[in-house]
Amino acid sequence: MLAVLGLLLTACSTEGDQYSAPSLRDVTAANQCMDHCQAQYDSCIGTRTGFSSDDSCGAGVATQRDAKCEKIDNPDLRKACQASSDYCRNRLPALTCGEDRNRCISRCGGG
Repeated sequence: MLAVLGLLLTACSTEGDQYSAPSLRDVTAANQCMDHCQAQYDSCIGTRTGFSSDDSCGAGVATQRDAKCEKIDNPDLRKACQASSDYCRNRLPALTCGEDRNRCISRCGGG
């Protein structure tokens, strides 16, 4: 019985994996980043356009695609291009803005 108790005490006294809580600076920076992303989202919804510079699908992009689609000779490829362009043009702003916000937040760290 004493041997079992000794083993338990030894096992409980080892440090194991250490968890260190994030510093106040890390938490503050992450919160500021997330606030920035939310502000951009609110602005995006207000103007009904995407705010991300790497947005690959939006009204402006769709217009540019339309011009490129007209230059495609193959009818099947032209239809596919036009369908893609229509998809971009008709996306809901909340969806586009939400995707941009999610990308922004993913770059905030801590997640």
